Amino acid sequence: MSPTSFNLIDVIAVIQKRWKSIFIFVIVSMLITIVTLFVVPKYYRSTTVVIPASPALADKARLFNSNIQNLYSFLGNSDDTETLMGIAKLDTVYYQLIDEFKMIDYYETKGDNQNIKRKNTVALLKKDIEINKTEFNQLKIVVWTKDNELSKNIANRMIGIIEETEQNMWKEVYQNNQKKLDESVKDLEAQYQKISDSLSMNTNTFKKEMLESQRQSALEQIKQYQKSSNEIKLAIATTPPALYVIEKAMASASADRPNLLVDLLIVFFASIAFAITAALIYERNQTN
Repeated sequence: MSPTSFNLIDVIAVIQKRWKSIFIFVIVSMLITIVTLFVVPKYYRSTTVVIPASPALADKARLFNSNIQNLYSFLGNSDDTETLMGIAKLDTVYYQLIDEFKMIDYYETKGDNQNIKRKNTVALLKKDIEINKTEFNQLKIVVWTKDNELSKNIANRMIGIIEETEQNMWKEVYQNNQKKLDESVKDLEAQYQKISDSLSMNTNTFKKEMLESQRQSALEQIKQYQKSSNEIKLAIATTPPALYVIEKAMASASADRPNLLVDLLIVFFASIAFAITAALIYERNQTN
């Protein structure tokens, strides 16, 4: 045997000579692995996949003009997926999840006060949730917990929170616009009443015509603003979906981690390789 290298004949010779030691090492490694795999906590995986809806569907014009509605695609683009991903990674989403599912108790989080416990729990939950954008422009969320129902519920609820957050953003814009319109209507109504009062007290024909023209103009504006306000109210009441669920999270039938068969195979081949390498090194040292 060369002191610096091994050839195939050397390897076979060492295996034949040390096969009992190699066999025992592999068996012991497998037994330790089996015991370890039965002792470590089992984790269940739940996966949900969604695609973004087009934000253009939130345009109130879609409700009153079928031609415009037909111009919109129901599906969003890559930027819209990034928006959903950005919302999914917000701490506010995680805080809502830990409160709804009592994750402080689940993780048995330690801390000097409730705020610290909640912050630490958010950090732990983030480690158990994978958020990725697929090559097909889909948002994929994977949740790992020690409870198969909990994994499923967190994944599905997270999608619900993401959608609610984006829809609320649209609603807030419309509600602000509606508030401004309603304020303008009140101002115009006051202006209309003031013109009407002046009109009733004025005897000059020319001024009366001018005041009547102003009053009609104010009335037309009031009608237009009220119409726009009613359209916005309808848009708020009929907020379109922010996303479409392609794959709803389901409870896993069995533990997904650790994977007994895969882990045993890895340990089996790794232990064989290690045992043979150790035997070769030992034999080389013995011959030196």
